[in-house]
Amino acid sequence: MPQTLTVAHTPIGGAAAGASEVATAVREASRAALADAALTDSSVLVADGALTVVALHDAGDGNTDVHRVVWNALDAAMSAARAIGAPGLGEGLTVDAFTGSLRGTGLSLAELVMTERPAGPLVVLLGTGASVGVFNLPLARLFADPFATPGLVHEPGLRRGFNFEVHDLDEPRKRMFAAPAELHDLLQTLAEVDRYLLQRVVTAEGGVVSVTSSSRRADVLGSAAHEDAPIAVVRTGGDAPALEDLVRVLRMPQVAWRGDGRLRPVTPRAFALHVAGSRLLEAADLTVGADFEGARGKARNVSGLLAGQGPFAPRRGGTDEGASGGDPTRWSER
Repeated sequence: MPQTLTVAHTPIGGAAAGASEVATAVREASRAALADAALTDSSVLVADGALTVVALHDAGDGNTDVHRVVWNALDAAMSAARAIGAPGLGEGLTVDAFTGSLRGTGLSLAELVMTERPAGPLVVLLGTGASVGVFNLPLARLFADPFATPGLVHEPGLRRGFNFEVHDLDEPRKRMFAAPAELHDLLQTLAEVDRYLLQRVVTAEGGVVSVTSSSRRADVLGSAAHEDAPIAVVRTGGDAPALEDLVRVLRMPQVAWRGDGRLRPVTPRAFALHVAGSRLLEAADLTVGADFEGARGKARNVSGLLAGQGPFAPRRGGTDEGASGGDPTRWSER
């Protein structure tokens, strides 16, 4: 029976966000609220000054009852944080009360409908403090670059490639790119990380969703804080790249411009989630250890060098309308 993973994420914010007392209070309050019959299991992550609620259920995506439970968990966490002097949690919300859906509320939301498989965990990527397109590069490498994912050449289940659903933030439109057939158009488009966002990756054969992200145009534009907290859910193993390939891709240092004009190093956090029947096993942080510290150090060095050039720092200019993504008539309206 298909199951659905609903992931909602919001920065805690404020000077007290990193305090262990705040993290404990937020985690405990969220877990208590998630003990609801609408869910089969749940998990709460508090990392990098942000709260992430993971709900496992069989109600499909967009279910009102599930969204209400997740909202209640967030509301309980906000109350707990404020009670001990950390008012930043929930400041990016655009609504004061639940209105039937988590979409358009200011939360980062990603939902993946799946069938349990014998191998390969699901991975939740968290981009707190990063630009909206922070996942464009690592996910393009993971699902389209055989030098990052050798299975794209050697494994029959991956050789047929993937389709990439890209959303345009400047216009209400989206497009599905097929890779490897349209690889160069895809890369040219995704390189404009402040305009084009990778929303889904789907297997070319069978149409199985391998990636879903919080990068829907309506949600991004309707949220005051969304640009600083993108998230994604990635399937690994089987007809998707191996977990080891994903970890290796995430080790590559990445530097990105923020919307406020500041340059900063970027290393998304990644948590592996194993679904065992109707249970979620404890999440494992994949982005810890000396390898990732080395990558973060390289990114800090590069960002510091470029930021030190101030207004003389090189910045990537956008392309004109006809250049991005090849034929503009291939785009569909949202």
